[in-house]
Amino acid sequence: MPVQARQVVVTEPYKVAVREVMLPDPGPRQILLAADASAISAGTELAVYTGTHQWLKDPTLPDWKFPFRPGYSAAGTVLAAGAEVTDWKAGDRVSFPGNHASHELLTLGHERCRLWRLPEGMCSRRAALACIARYGMGAPIRAGLTLGRSAAVLGLGIIGQFALRNLRAAGCHPVVGIDAVPMRRQAALAAGADAVIDPAAGDVRAQLQKILPGGAELVADATGVPDAVPVAMSLACDAGQVVVVGSPRGIAKEVNFYDHLHRRYVEVSGAHGNMLFESGHTRLAGAWGIDKAQNWLLAGLASGRISLSGLVTHEIAPEQVGEAYEGLLKDKENWLGVLVNWV
Repeated sequence: MPVQARQVVVTEPYKVAVREVMLPDPGPRQILLAADASAISAGTELAVYTGTHQWLKDPTLPDWKFPFRPGYSAAGTVLAAGAEVTDWKAGDRVSFPGNHASHELLTLGHERCRLWRLPEGMCSRRAALACIARYGMGAPIRAGLTLGRSAAVLGLGIIGQFALRNLRAAGCHPVVGIDAVPMRRQAALAAGADAVIDPAAGDVRAQLQKILPGGAELVADATGVPDAVPVAMSLACDAGQVVVVGSPRGIAKEVNFYDHLHRRYVEVSGAHGNMLFESGHTRLAGAWGIDKAQNWLLAGLASGRISLSGLVTHEIAPEQVGEAYEGLLKDKENWLGVLVNWV
């Protein structure tokens, strides 16, 4: 029978509401899901909340307009499946790219209708972070060989934290986290970072040289700031790699491609968490596909191979999403990972 769903909606810049809608019984090719928890992706969601996301102004993207339903990382249970759905049944516990909502009705073939089965006994709260974790996973995948290579992560927000944690899980050593916010540096240390750097304490390159003479073999830029890419290049060793994860929005200035990239044989790569696994890009990612990536992440999160230590700072009710956005925007000393509880 139909269910009443609660959905978080950004109605306009800086305004968030929770609305109620009725969802019908699933059709033959549909799946009805009940969420236990969803996770906030601060970069994308704050760009929408503040009205600055570039896609909001793109007339070819009608889904990216106000009122906008934020969120893309959730976990819960299949409530019902249509007659033509053969892979899923009521009671299956799943991770999925869900909005912040109590229920979702997904249609087979739609890009949002991707489900991944939870490992036995896995907590939904951990699984709710799995889709966001993929955006940090681009760093080790795009880099190729990671075992034993030194790495530095510039920017330790939620995507940077997952880049650091995935690099460690992929065998990088030592791994250094770089961020001006003390709480974020502490979270990186709690997850096993070998060292952290405070940019306010002096020249970042000079500080890194004391830890990694010559620079890092692999640098992940997770700042979301275009002007940070030249900084990331300066932190790489000669012939090192820079992988840009997250979404830098805007245009970088003062990039000296000859001295800082070309002569030093530095490689700079993009690693958007969706495009990396699309069919046209799988050659670049080797044998990886999105299903393999998400199942690997779920297994790592379930086993503890990918640490969540220090990451989740707040668990909130749906009505507090606006408060969470304000905290993530203005109080970075206290807000980092946020879970929205639906049960």
